[in-house]
Amino acid sequence: MIFRKLALASVCAIPVFAQPVADSADVKSSWTVNGSVGTEFGYHSVVTQKNNTDEVFDDGYYLVSPGEKFKNYFQVPGFYGAWNANVQMQSETGQKIELTMDVSHDRWNHFDLKFLQALYEDRLQKLILGDFNVSGGDLSLSSVDVFGASYDFYLNVNRAPQNPLLVFSAFGGETVAPKLPYERDPDQYNMHIGLDEVVAQKMVVGGKILLNATKNFDATVGFIGSKDYLEDPFFRDGTSDNVNLSNPMFSSKTFFGEVNGKVLGGRGTYNLQIGFGGADTVNVVAHRAVNAVFEEAGLDVSRFAQLRRMMNNPSLVNSMAREELELIFGDNTGLSESEMRSELTRLLKVAQDALKTHRDEKNDDPTDWTAQNLALSGSYNWKNKSTMIDAYFRFVGRNYYSAGSADMLQNSRLLGAKLDQKIKDFWQLNFGYELNIENASGSGDAYNVFGFAEGSKLGLLPGADDDWLETHEQDDYRTLYDHNLDLKNTFKVRDSIEIMARYALNYRTRSTSQRLHGNYFASSGIYSDSWFESQKGKPTIDVDTDDGTIQIDSARWAKYAALQSEPYLATQFEERLLKHTFELEATIRFPKNVLKVGGVWTYRTDMSKFNQDDLLDGFDFSDETYGILGYYFHGGDYLDARYPISLTTTLDRVRNTVALTPSFRIYNRDDEREFEWNLMDNATIQLKPNILEMMLYANIRQNFMSRKEDGEKIDEMEMDLDLSAGMKFHFNEQLSTECMIGAFFNYRPDYVSDDYRDIYGMISVSYDF
Repeated sequence: MIFRKLALASVCAIPVFAQPVADSADVKSSWTVNGSVGTEFGYHSVVTQKNNTDEVFDDGYYLVSPGEKFKNYFQVPGFYGAWNANVQMQSETGQKIELTMDVSHDRWNHFDLKFLQALYEDRLQKLILGDFNVSGGDLSLSSVDVFGASYDFYLNVNRAPQNPLLVFSAFGGETVAPKLPYERDPDQYNMHIGLDEVVAQKMVVGGKILLNATKNFDATVGFIGSKDYLEDPFFRDGTSDNVNLSNPMFSSKTFFGEVNGKVLGGRGTYNLQIGFGGADTVNVVAHRAVNAVFEEAGLDVSRFAQLRRMMNNPSLVNSMAREELELIFGDNTGLSESEMRSELTRLLKVAQDALKTHRDEKNDDPTDWTAQNLALSGSYNWKNKSTMIDAYFRFVGRNYYSAGSADMLQNSRLLGAKLDQKIKDFWQLNFGYELNIENASGSGDAYNVFGFAEGSKLGLLPGADDDWLETHEQDDYRTLYDHNLDLKNTFKVRDSIEIMARYALNYRTRSTSQRLHGNYFASSGIYSDSWFESQKGKPTIDVDTDDGTIQIDSARWAKYAALQSEPYLATQFEERLLKHTFELEATIRFPKNVLKVGGVWTYRTDMSKFNQDDLLDGFDFSDETYGILGYYFHGGDYLDARYPISLTTTLDRVRNTVALTPSFRIYNRDDEREFEWNLMDNATIQLKPNILEMMLYANIRQNFMSRKEDGEKIDEMEMDLDLSAGMKFHFNEQLSTECMIGAFFNYRPDYVSDDYRDIYGMISVSYDF
């Protein structure tokens, strides 16, 4: 809060810069002023369900007794207000001053300054105080939101005002605000920061120099660094370091460069980027301990940054859709949606415990920067009237880090190409292929520069060395190869009819530490496999199972029982998951109407195998039985079908879009079935053109899911209903007001703690000048 108030006061300093730029003649400056101001007031009535059971419900933060209502974590109830303003002043000499502010108030955040910026710019310089975004190359400065100051200085602007010879830029400020123990979590209603959820302040500082050498070539060099502060942050309250941080504290520094150019008369463009940087070793042991929890659980390494953020707020798990959960667990998981939520909640708790255990441990063997702190990328684009070709690559070392691209996946490779081709006037073809390689260098000192052979130096030829594979067979996380191919054809049959046909392929493969282990307990169900069934005229043996005594072939029982001394039955597992997607869409234009009808079909299949499974020769177990031994082949297979239909109608005073999307998904495992339908209508009605308009919106989504667990059928249903109606009145070209009422129902009969309704209303006024 202190930090933001200081920035607000600093706005007064901006006019000092607004002095007329000296010219050969005495110029009298005059200013034009324009902008907008607005305010909004509203009210939310939020109602949750009661705990109608006889047991106390623990949501992880509060205990809800029988008869009490579940906690509301979804929407801040009661009255709220919001104010925004944007003022722009520009002089005849090109000077510009801009002030922007967006602030809100509710019963949880009494003063929430969401955005504050003061900007001054003339032909030689630009100064920003407050909130701003810095962006550049994807490797080192993809995007970072900063609250602080930024300054650009333009040199030799007379050559080309929009393309000065040199641009010197410097910036610094706060990118992550601290969250201290027992304070309200500003991002989550009814949540307070626990001792395990403390967030340190992250400050960044950086700068870059841009050289516009010619109209066809420019180059940039720069630096960005960061450091975390907990006990004594800048302009904010701090706390003792005797807490468990949600993310380990560290500092970083990164040097980067970028080159852009045009060739072949502008038809070809290229981009080259390089970054060299990393983070220090402060609390790196705790950082690795958290990652180890997720790695051992087999979670997707590209989601580790998201998982570490979720450690601050595990309740977010309850609102995650199945698609989001599958991005973390992988679509090969045999877990149901509710089981994924439970398992993820458990893993986040284990990760928090790992932080507590290793928080004070230091890395006794810090290593110097190596080529693993390097990142490189490049792209080339060529086009003419009918063709566009794009090719690109990226190398990111295992220890590379940049505060400007904090979510950049370390130890990865990327190769890709795209083709857009106009074959005929009525036929457009788009083709693309992309290979993502994660955890490319694996363990040890291997680099696997090109990414095709884990454990090697260059990795130029596919395949890994046999000795390396034998040594690292049981590594928790191996190199992942993710192939994506996309082919789309668009046909303009007539001016009013357009057909789109698309095929996409995703193929993921990697080796894992998965093994098959013998299970010789009758209660496991292993002997119910059809392979053990008694054969006519052959000896049998009685086996007692949970379902009673069954007779099985004694010779086959003996063959299987002979494996009891083996530590495992199969190893050297190669995961191979293939997904096909077919899509068709027809767009038909009628007078004042556009109809879109389509279908999307996705089939996912498991082609995984154990490369060393000689002990299982002669066994013909079912996929379910292999699941008892350790891996359920084809257990995650599914068929998904969606049929989106929409109609947009545009009349003189009415514009309306109605859309219906039914979808089906059939899983191979546990007889799981899922059906969902979504109906949306969005209408705008000009009751009096340019003066009074009405907005109507409705959206309903309902999902049905059934599956078998322990032989019992389980049915689940959830439904969302979103309704709103509003009016907008334009008093004149400058002044307008809008009012709206609405309701949102989150109906969760099977997870009553997530069931709530929100009825709201709002009125806003805006004025442009």
